[in-house]
Amino acid sequence: MWQVKDIPVPESHYLTEKRQKRYFHDALTVPLQKSELRPDQIQIAIFSHMPDWVNNMMAIRNRLVRSLGFNTEGNLMEQTPPERLQEGDQVGFLSIIHQSEQDIISYSEDKHMQFYLGVSKTDTSAIVSTLVNPKTRTGWLYLQFIRPFHWLIARAVLHNAVKKKRI
Repeated sequence: MWQVKDIPVPESHYLTEKRQKRYFHDALTVPLQKSELRPDQIQIAIFSHMPDWVNNMMAIRNRLVRSLGFNTEGNLMEQTPPERLQEGDQVGFLSIIHQSEQDIISYSEDKHMQFYLGVSKTDTSAIVSTLVNPKTRTGWLYLQFIRPFHWLIARAVLHNAVKKKRI
């Protein structure tokens, strides 16, 4: 997965203003082979093609945390998304809350946490940023538990998007 690189989250990023007291925020970058793609198209190209092992892990996760009050409704891109995502659109469990020529921000919230997904583009790369704000102790403990899985899944999904030349 050498094509996927951690980068510092820019302080000017849209999501930095959404950070709360305790949070997790990361950013990963991959080469962008299709520079004509809009950020919403990049988001769809990356997240509408989850490997089976990721879908299986998410199904197990959903069964385990449903009774605790975590959001388990829908996958990231389970339905065919519209050709162009716009603010207010619902895609899987996420709502589009911000969009510009350079980035798109999606959001979801349950009683334990707020979750943001940012997809940005430059001339040569796509940047995917995740921000999680735990709202409860259970949310914070859950975040600590899933971080290694997030690390693995995020890199695998981005690597596959580049390898399959979707972005």
